[in-house]
Amino acid sequence: MMRTLSKIAAVLLAASCIGYGAGSLPTLKADPAEADGARQIVQAVETAADAPIGSYEAEASGNPLTGNASAADCAACSGGKKVGGLYQGSSMRFTDIEATEAGQYDVAFAYISGDPRGADIRVNGGAPEHYDFAKTADWDTLGSKTIRMTLKQGANTIDISDGGGYAPDFDKIDVKPANDGFEAEDPGNTLTGNASVNDCGGCSGGKKVGNLYQGASLQFNGIQVPAAGSYTVTVHYISGDARAADVSVNGGAAHNILFPATGDWNTTGTYAFAAQLKAGDNAILFSDGGGYAPDFDKLVVTVDDGSAVQPCERAAETPAQPGASVASKKEQSITVKQFAGAVVADNGKYAVTVDLKTGLASYAWQGKTVAKGVYSKFGDQASSCYGTHTFAMADVKPIKDGFGKGISLKIVNKQEGQPDLTQIYQIYAGETYFLTRTEAQGTAPVAANRFAPVVTNTAGGIDAGVASDGRVLTVPYDNDMWIRSQGVPINSSDTSYEVSAVYDNASRSGLVVGSVTHDTWKTGIRFAGADNKLNALEVYGGASSAKTHDSQPHGTVTGTLVRSPMAFVGYYEDYRTGMEAYGRANAVIAPPLAFGKDVPQGVPVGWNSWAAYESRLTFQDVIDTSNFIKASLQKHGLNNDGTTYVNMDSYWDNLSDAQLKDAVAAIKRNGQKPGIYWGPFVYWGDNMDQPVEGSATYKYGDIILRDAEGRPLPKLDGAYAIDPTHPGAKQRMDYYLNKFKQLGFEYIKLDFLTHGALEGKHYDPNVLTGTQAYNQGMAYVDKLVADRMFISESIAPLFPSQYAHSRRIATDTFGSISDTEFELNALTYGWWQNGTIYHYNDPDHMALTRAGSLEEARSRVNSAVISGTVFLDSDDVHDARAQEYMKALLTNKAVLALAKKGESFRPVEGNTGARAADAFVLKDKNTYYLAVFNYAKTAAGKTIDLARAGLNGAASYKATDLWTNAVSTASGQLTVQLGAAESKLFKLEPAK
Repeated sequence: MMRTLSKIAAVLLAASCIGYGAGSLPTLKADPAEADGARQIVQAVETAADAPIGSYEAEASGNPLTGNASAADCAACSGGKKVGGLYQGSSMRFTDIEATEAGQYDVAFAYISGDPRGADIRVNGGAPEHYDFAKTADWDTLGSKTIRMTLKQGANTIDISDGGGYAPDFDKIDVKPANDGFEAEDPGNTLTGNASVNDCGGCSGGKKVGNLYQGASLQFNGIQVPAAGSYTVTVHYISGDARAADVSVNGGAAHNILFPATGDWNTTGTYAFAAQLKAGDNAILFSDGGGYAPDFDKLVVTVDDGSAVQPCERAAETPAQPGASVASKKEQSITVKQFAGAVVADNGKYAVTVDLKTGLASYAWQGKTVAKGVYSKFGDQASSCYGTHTFAMADVKPIKDGFGKGISLKIVNKQEGQPDLTQIYQIYAGETYFLTRTEAQGTAPVAANRFAPVVTNTAGGIDAGVASDGRVLTVPYDNDMWIRSQGVPINSSDTSYEVSAVYDNASRSGLVVGSVTHDTWKTGIRFAGADNKLNALEVYGGASSAKTHDSQPHGTVTGTLVRSPMAFVGYYEDYRTGMEAYGRANAVIAPPLAFGKDVPQGVPVGWNSWAAYESRLTFQDVIDTSNFIKASLQKHGLNNDGTTYVNMDSYWDNLSDAQLKDAVAAIKRNGQKPGIYWGPFVYWGDNMDQPVEGSATYKYGDIILRDAEGRPLPKLDGAYAIDPTHPGAKQRMDYYLNKFKQLGFEYIKLDFLTHGALEGKHYDPNVLTGTQAYNQGMAYVDKLVADRMFISESIAPLFPSQYAHSRRIATDTFGSISDTEFELNALTYGWWQNGTIYHYNDPDHMALTRAGSLEEARSRVNSAVISGTVFLDSDDVHDARAQEYMKALLTNKAVLALAKKGESFRPVEGNTGARAADAFVLKDKNTYYLAVFNYAKTAAGKTIDLARAGLNGAASYKATDLWTNAVSTASGQLTVQLGAAESKLFKLEPAK
C-alpha cells in the first residue's frame, strides 16, 4: 500500500546545529508534537491519493453502545452528531469497516475533548491498547488523532471503551491505507554515475539503489509537504559496514552522515535526521562524498517532533581503546584512564567511556554496553556537533557528599561562536548509578528553553537486554485528570516525565534514567523503540505539553552559565530496585519535608469530608462525624499512636469562622486532630476586580498568571492560575494559612498545586520557569505552616517533592472496584515514591459506601493499606450502611497495623500497560505480605508464583488471611479464589 508520504509517529529525537553570533539569544521553541506525548501519527500531506477509503460515523445506527454511551447533537461534527458519555464502564463500537486487503491502515479519529482524556481501543476483538487524546480547544471544537492499525480483509470492528476513566466524545473515523514513504527506485528520482537499481528481497518494493561510489549520486525528487518547516527524514538503507554519504536538501550545503553498519548486505537499517523543507516539492540528494555510500531503500518523511537529528549527531559504537593509556588516575576506588582518543572512568560496576574525537559517550555495566552514541544538547546546540572535545586528568576531583565517596570529571566541548558545553559526570564508589549534567557557558548571556544532558539517536542506542517482554515506564507529570502511569511496549514511542525505566519484565533487568534536580526545569524523557531496543532517548529539561497542562512554551533560562537538570543513570538486575534507588537519590538532594515538633510522624489515620458530603458539608456533619469516630472507631484501632485526624475538605467555608472555631474545639475534645483544605494557587471566580483576601492593594486580576502578552492563562480544572511569585498571592497565603493556624488546624490538604507550576510571565523577574515559581510558592507555604501541620499534597506535580509529607498518587478514587484498580495502577508504577521522595503515598480517601458490596469496599481498603499510606475514610456517618461498613472495615487490628507501617507494596509484575497489577508484595524481615486483587465483576481464580513474588520458591509458608485469620499452607505457589471485586491480604511466614 504505497503512498506519496508516510504518516508515522514523529518520534526520533534531534536538534539542528545552527550557530549564532556572540550576544544573541537563541531559544528552542516548545515542541508542538509534544502536545500529545502518546503514539500519535502525524499527517504531513493530503492528496487525492490519500483520500479516505471509508468514513464511518460514530452515531451510525449499526454501532452498538453500552453503559452511559449515547448519541448527542454536535454542530461541529460530521452529520451533526457525536457519541459521548464514555465513562463508568461505557463503550462504543465502529462496525463494518471495510478493507479491500489485509494490512496496515491509518485510522483518523475525529473527537472532542475539553480536557486531556484517554481511551482503550481494540481492533477485531484483540487486546485493548490505551491511547491518550490531547485536549481540544473546548467541548465544541473537533480534534483529530490518527492511529496505525492492522485490519483484515473484509469487515472489521473497532471498539472504544473508557478504560475505567473518562474518554473523549467521538464524531467519526476516516480510514486510509498506510502510506510507506518514497522509494529509492522510483522512476522520478535522478541517478548519476554508477548508481543503479538492484533487486533486494528485504527492501520495500523488492528494490534498492546501490553502487554509489566514484562520484555517483541518488536524488529523491517530488517530496511534497504542505507547509515549510522542520521534518524528520528517516533513511532506510543497507550497509554491511559503516559508510558515509553527503546529504543535501534542495541544493543546500551538503552534510556528511556516517551510516552505521547494518550487520550484513541483506539487512536494512534506519537513520534519521532533520531537514528544513519548503512547501510543495522538495529534493534530497545522497552522494558518495568521494568514498563508498550505503545502498538506499526508501525515505520516510514525517513532521519533526521539535528536536531533529543532525548529521554530526551520528551513531557510534563503543570507542576503541588505542593501545596503552597515556594517563591514569585512581581516586576513591574509581579508575580513570586516558587514551589517545578516549577517556574511561570505571568504578568496578560500570564504565563511562567518552570518545574524544566525536564527543560521544557509551555506558557499560559489567562489560555490557547499555547505552551508546550519547551526547548533550543546549537548545539547538548538540555537543557532538562541536569541533573539539577535551578532557584533562587534572579536572578529576574527589567528592564526598550525601551520595557517598566518588569523583567528578568533565568533558569540555568547544565550537567557535557557540557557548562551551561542559559535560560533568559524578561517579560514586560501590554505586550502580552515576549522575551527569551539562553546563552551557558563554562570554555573553546564553539562553534556551530546552537543555538535555543525555541524548542518543543511535539505532539500538539503548540496549537494556530485553529478551521477551520489553517495557518502558511512562510517568505522568502530575496526578490530575485521571491520567495513568504505563509500562508501554518497548517497540513504541512516548514521553515520560521526570523519570523512566527501560526494562525486560521477564528478567526485570533494566535501565533507569531521570532527573534528580527540580529547581528550574520540567524534565521529559522521550523515547522511540524498535527490535526490543531504543533508537532514540532524550532526557531533557524544558517539557511543556498537554500532560504538563501548559498552554505556553517552557520558560527560557538565561545567563552566562546555564545548567541542565542533573540526570540519574543506572542499570539494575531488577528495575524496581533501580526505581527505589532513583527515589532515594532525589531525597539526597531534596529530602522529604521534615516533621515539625508538633506534627506526629506516623501514618495519618482518620476521616476526610469530600466524598461523604462534597459541597453540602455543614457544621453538624463535622461534629457528628467526630463523635461517631470517637464512640465507634477510635478506641477500636482507627488511630495511630493515639492520633486520629478529622479533616474538612473543600466547602469548609460553608461554616462561619465561629463554627470553624467550635468545630476545632469539639474535634480536639474528642482526642482528635482537626484538618483543613486549601488551594494556594487557584482562583475559582471570574471577577478580576475582586479584592485579594489579606491585601489592601491587590485584586485578583493583579495576581493571576498571564502569558507574555499579558493575557490570563486559560483556566485549568475550571480555575485561573495564581502567580506564586506575586506579592498579592503571598499576602493571600498569609491571610489563609495564618487563619488556619490560629484556629488550631493541625493537618492541611493542599490541592490544585499544578496551577502554581504553569509556564507564564511571572511577577518576579528572576523567575523564568514554572518550576522556579512553584518552588518559591511552596517554600512560602512551608514557612507559614510546616512547623504545625501535616501537609498532604492532593493534585500536584510529582516533583519538586520536598514541600509535603505525603502526595496523592491517583486522582479522585472513591470506593468502587474501578476506583481501586485506578489507584493501584498508580501504585504499580509509582510505589517507589513512598519512603523516598515522600514519607507516605496518599491513596486518596476511601468512600466505602460508593462500593456495591462489602467485599468491593474491602478491596478499596486493601488498596489503601498497601499504598503507603494516608489512611482516611470518607463516608456519611448518618447513613446506616456507612456505619456498618466503617465498623467492619476500619477496626481490624491486624490490617490497621499493616497500614500503619507506612510502607508501599511492590508490584509483582510490571507489564500491565495502563492497567494495575493484580498482586503486590511487601518484605518485612523474614515475613512477607501479599495482596491479590480481582478487578472483574465476576469470580476469578488467581495463582501467584511465590518465587516470582520474591519468596523462596522451594520453601513452605504459613499463609494467614489478615481479615479472617484463616490459615493455610503455600509452597511454590499460592492459589486464591476471589469473588467479584474481591481481594485478599495475606501474611506469609516460614512454616515451622
